[in-house]
Amino acid sequence: MSETPETAPADTTQADTTQAEAVHAEAAAAETATTTPESTALALEAHANTVVRHNIYLAAVAGVIPFSFVDTAALIAVQLKLVHDLAGVYGKDFRADVGKAAVSSLLASVTPTLLTGGVVRSGLVTALSNAVPAAGLALRIATQPAFGAAFTYAVGKVFQHHFATGGDLLSFEVAKARDFFTNTFNQARGKSAKELAAPAPEAVAA
Repeated sequence: MSETPETAPADTTQADTTQAEAVHAEAAAAETATTTPESTALALEAHANTVVRHNIYLAAVAGVIPFSFVDTAALIAVQLKLVHDLAGVYGKDFRADVGKAAVSSLLASVTPTLLTGGVVRSGLVTALSNAVPAAGLALRIATQPAFGAAFTYAVGKVFQHHFATGGDLLSFEVAKARDFFTNTFNQARGKSAKELAAPAPEAVAA
């Protein structure tokens, strides 16, 4: 007399599969719940802040290159790298020609301020470099890194804000960003690269 096949193992396997799917769905729902727009924005901001700090140090290094115009070219190159890096953080397209035009326009927007400080000192650096190379190099080291750090900080903050609020490189308008950029630059003037690149207190506490 044949026995009826047992079906319990199959039922148990199906129950286990159903339970596993339920656990997976619950975990996915929990992950989605914790990944809010606010947490995503904070993560992007932290990443962008790191990018700005790194490029501030690069700009300070560019400021001590002891050759006329080479330091300026190096500083512009750092700004383009900064904008490129920030565009990558926020998933925006980058074009070197558009970025260079924007950076140059931002530099022009602070020219009146520079005429009472940075440019005058830069002219003095050139004169001293021609007459007494050692003195010119010493003065360059004392003044140019601070300018490069402040300018880079301001450029970084302007583009960080622009990208974070939904803008892209093509929609960037210097006229609209000028006040924010100038105020940020003026606040950063006189501070060292180390001061400007220091993480915010709340970031350190976290």
